[in-house]
Amino acid sequence: MDNEYEYKRALIFLERKVVVHVSTLKGYWCNGILLEVSQEHFIVKDRYDGSEKLIFFNELKKSLEQFKEVGE
Repeated sequence: MDNEYEYKRALIFLERKVVVHVSTLKGYWCNGILLEVSQEHFIVKDRYDGSEKLIFFNELKKSLEQFKEVGE
């Protein structure tokens, strides 16, 4: 996965305060708002329990994507 591409997408999601879906190679996933983005990692705040998680771009299972409710 190209970290530069993901970094640029993350900056757009951060700027627009878009709820994103995140899934990692280790099985962690959440839906939340990005709080901080650097070229190597980002911090996401889970929309359900408010927990914050630091995730490196190279840990992503798939690209960040806008979260959509089931049925949308």
